[in-house]
Formats: sequence, C-alpha cells, structure tokens
Amino acid sequence: MGTLGVAGVVGYPSLICAQTRNDDSGEKTAGEKPAGEKTAGEKTATDPAVATIVHPQTGRSIKLRIRLPAKIGPTGLILYSPGLGSGVSNGQAWCEAWRRAGYLVVTLAHPVTDDALWRTSAKQSFKTNMQLALAAQQYSLRVSDSKFALDYCLESTQLASYVDRERIGFAGHSYGALTAQTIAGQPLGTQSLRDPRIKAVIAFSPGATSPERARSMFKVEIPFFCITGDHDQFVTFKKDDDAIVLGVSLTNRESVYANLPTGKKLQLKVRDADHMSFAGEPVDAKRYSRDIPVSDQANQAVWARVSEMTTAFWEYYLASEGRSVPATREAFEARMRAMQGPGDELKFG
Repeated sequence: MGTLGVAGVVGYPSLICAQTRNDDSGEKTAGEKPAGEKTAGEKTATDPAVATIVHPQTGRSIKLRIRLPAKIGPTGLILYSPGLGSGVSNGQAWCEAWRRAGYLVVTLAHPVTDDALWRTSAKQSFKTNMQLALAAQQYSLRVSDSKFALDYCLESTQLASYVDRERIGFAGHSYGALTAQTIAGQPLGTQSLRDPRIKAVIAFSPGATSPERARSMFKVEIPFFCITGDHDQFVTFKKDDDAIVLGVSLTNRESVYANLPTGKKLQLKVRDADHMSFAGEPVDAKRYSRDIPVSDQANQAVWARVSEMTTAFWEYYLASEGRSVPATREAFEARMRAMQGPGDELKFG
C-alpha cells in the first residue's frame, strides 16, 4: 500500500508531509509495544499514512488517512466522515474492505469534533469541548472540510492515476452521517451545501431531529443507503465527571429513509446493533455507553456483514456507466437480500 508525500500537493502548499502515526492525534503513544505486537484497534507502522491538509479559507487542519487500492488505475473514490469524538481510525472495518475491493478510500478527521474532543486540561474541560463540537457552525465546517479534501484528492498528482472523477462516493457515521446527508443535498437551514461531484452516499446511523428535518431529505436525488440497528438511539459520552447524552430515537433515524425520494434508496436495520456498532472499530466503554452486550465476535460479525453489503452498494451505484455489478436493480436487490443476516431488516424504495 502506498503513502502520500509532499509531492502529492498541487496548489495546496500548506500540506504537512504525510507520516505514519501510532495514534490518531499524532502524539507519541505511551507504553508502546514491541514491533509486531498489536491489540484490536491499535495503530502500527503498517497502517495507511496520515496526511494533514490546511484549508486556506477556514484555517482548519484536516487529517486524511489515505487507503490506496492494490491495483493502479482509475477507480471509485470514497470519502469517509467519522462520528463525534472519532479520528481517522473510525470506520476502519469497512474502509479497509472497500480498499480491498479496489476503491481509493480517504478518511477525514474533522477539527474540533474529532478525537481532540477527549483532550482536556485545567483550562479546557470536556463540557467545553462538547459545546465547541456541537456549535452550529461545525455542521457547515465539516461539509467544507469534506469538499476541500475532495478538491485535494482530485488535484493530487500522486492520486491522479487512481481517481475516476465520475465515480465519487461519500459515507459517514453519526455526525458523519449528518455531514453525508448535507453533502448529498439535504438543506442546512435554507442553504444547500450539496456537492454535485458526489454520486452515491452511505449514512451509518442517519438522523433527523424533527419531522421537518426528515422531510427535507426529499431533495436528495442520488443513491442513498441508510444503515441503522434495532438499538441505534442515544449514546452517553463520558469523560472524568462529565456525562452528556446525545442522539435521536430509532424512529427519527428511520425517518431519513422514509422521506428520501423513491427509486434509489435502501435501508438496512441490523439486528442486535446499537449506535456504536457502526463505529467500525473497537470503542472505549469508558467513553461511550452501549445498549447491547459487546464482544469481539459480535463486532466482527456485524462489521463483516455491513462491509460486504456496503461494498455491494458501491459496486452497483459507483460503477462505470454500463458496468454495474450486477447489471439490473432486481439482481442487485436479490444479491443484497442474500447477504443480510437473520433478523436484519432490508428495505428498498
């Protein structure tokens, strides 16, 4: 797997040279293990490189984990936006599956709402970090981050041989799902921040805070895959003595699918899955509450199934014209139904 260096910057002189990190923050990890020893979710020197780009208008430093496919040649580009409190390791289960399937996958870490959320001090409490992360302007800033990251990927000379500009997808979890909804065409207030370069979207734990917000999904015109779970509702974020509950009801999550226009929408509701099941990486129980029993075996089963079904979605909707796999919507639906697990609910509309 390749890495990106300074030569990959075209028109963005403020790129910091791509480096391999031991953690999402770039800070040295205490108590490093010997080479080759790794626990679930831990980063090593063999992980994809992390580059940092600086948006010239907002001044935000955006980390990118760039996963190159094994084969050089024009392919689909998928951008991934993590949930609140998560960095470039978020969604690693499916991001790596998509890379293995031949896609170029780029995971963002959005400033303020990324894993910096957990860094506190005597002058900066967790509650203050949360207030900053949930401020109204962060919603549009995350979309701006995403568009700039896409600009970078399309301008990079080192990525040019991998990118088919007509095959760009976007995915995200939780806060990242809201980013995906907006970039797909759901208005943010009265403003549309839709990016027409995005051809298909996957939203892990989509959400709508009101019926009015849900109804605004009718403006989305591209293929849209909603993924949720039968326990996907609220999460308590915990740090020191602070605990903050965020999220929406399962009914509100499913209202996103219900209000999308018919023709190119689908929804998977996974049995025995809660909100953090869709982090796509091991999560710290000291930081996030869970609504289901958690085990590595259960995680791996959900992640494998979701990875397979999301890859199938990309293969159908992010294929070159006339080369969808399979060739018809009817065959695509049959393929997806064959992949769903016992007790899962799969809808097409």
